[in-house]
Amino acid sequence: MDLKELRRLPLPKLRDLAKQETDLKGVIGMEKEALIEAIAKAKGISYETMPKDVTAIHSIKHEIKDLRKHKAELLSASPDRKKLTKIQRKIKRLRRLTRKLAHETKMTTKPAETAPSSPPPSAAPSTPPENPPAAG
Repeated sequence: MDLKELRRLPLPKLRDLAKQETDLKGVIGMEKEALIEAIAKAKGISYETMPKDVTAIHSIKHEIKDLRKHKAELLSASPDRKKLTKIQRKIKRLRRLTRKLAHETKMTTKPAETAPSSPPPSAAPSTPPENPPAAG
């Protein structure tokens, strides 16, 4: 059994599998992905987290665009405050979600940073000059 097969199984079957074939405890309270990770670890299957998909951000932005059109239609037809407020809140939540996804995508694709071995060239020297200029 590999990771793909584990992900295809429904949660109740995953719980049964965890109880029967591994000695995991607390499987009833686990979420599906956490349970899959625990089963994979117990069985020695390599578990890799899937990176966030950039197309998700684009689809969310498309949804925001549609909501803005709907908001403009509501404003021109009949300004119903309740509906407008709901649309504005949904747009705000979706914008936050796009920022979060973009940040997570940036963090997963960011190369490992190395510490610089020497100070940058624009840094000021740490020792004072030997002959200060004479005051006149």
